[in-house]
Amino acid sequence: MSTTLLPLITFFYCLVFSLSALSNTNTILHQNQVIILQYHHVSETTPASTSIAPEKFIEHLELVAQLGFDVKPLDQVLEHIKTNTPFKQKTLAITFDDGYDSIYHAAFPELKKRQWPFTVFISPRATDKQHGDTMTWDQLREMEQHGAIIANHSYEHLHLLERIDGEDDAQWQQRIRKDITMAQIRLEEALGPRLKLFAYPYGEFDEALKNLLKAEGYIAFSQQSGGVNQFSDFQSLPRFPASGIYANTNTLKTKLNSLVFDVIRYSPNHQVRSDQEIAPKLTLVSDPKDIHYQQAQCYYGGQAIPTQASIANSELIIETQYEGTLHTGRSRYNCTAPSKSSRSYYWFSMPFIALNEKNEWKD
Repeated sequence: MSTTLLPLITFFYCLVFSLSALSNTNTILHQNQVIILQYHHVSETTPASTSIAPEKFIEHLELVAQLGFDVKPLDQVLEHIKTNTPFKQKTLAITFDDGYDSIYHAAFPELKKRQWPFTVFISPRATDKQHGDTMTWDQLREMEQHGAIIANHSYEHLHLLERIDGEDDAQWQQRIRKDITMAQIRLEEALGPRLKLFAYPYGEFDEALKNLLKAEGYIAFSQQSGGVNQFSDFQSLPRFPASGIYANTNTLKTKLNSLVFDVIRYSPNHQVRSDQEIAPKLTLVSDPKDIHYQQAQCYYGGQAIPTQASIANSELIIETQYEGTLHTGRSRYNCTAPSKSSRSYYWFSMPFIALNEKNEWKD
């Protein structure tokens, strides 16, 4: 063998070994988490902010397959996460909120074709009264026969954190508990026994609502972005919104490949705020393993905001704060940091709800 070829061959084998090791490490990191996608309408004629065109939805499904994801039922992935049982490969769950009939007409045929399970969170009052473009109970039953899970999205789809005039904490809890319980009872009357899975209307929650759901035995899902692992809060499990401005397949690919921080603690707690207040400071404490913490960056409203990251007592501490007041309505901090051993980014999201001076809620 020519001596001039030896270094080239050695380099080639080293490169192949390195790429193989990187691929294996990337697979292992993803085997201890799940990505959950959230959709609403699958239509071109419904509100753009909560809709994805049927053709674009198919592109999402093709991307999921291309990236090598195993699409599993929501109850199965939760059991893996709760018991800290690794998945065999990258794993994903698909969810829809509100039970619109475009899910039945446009999304269901594509999911059934692929034999992919999915979950639809519905508000039974809308189904009973056939509000607008809501699916029927017969359509929901048909989907359940083909791998769907139909779950609780509250009975009336109210802003659950909004208080009625003169209502105290105990009265609020009683009213909201009744609403959630009525929804679960109606689901079971129409479709049979089911797990206590709950999606917050509008993605809105605070510590009091989380505690109420925990006491009632629910696992609850929100709308802030991020994946799920054993360190996630089971009363506010994140999902990546994938409709409207979030339907772009390029940005979705990054999110699908994202990793979950092993969160030890964070502050502040979730609460309703005023849009006149200075934006809160987020402190995220995580296990630092595999994280290029020096490159951590947080964002608000899509813009980078001041971020500091350091290691203390074997813990990664990320601190960030938007220099201004919170936007009225729902907003969030997103924090990311690159992985040391893969091409993925760790991702954490903190949602906020801010009311105007009239304490008005925004849909």
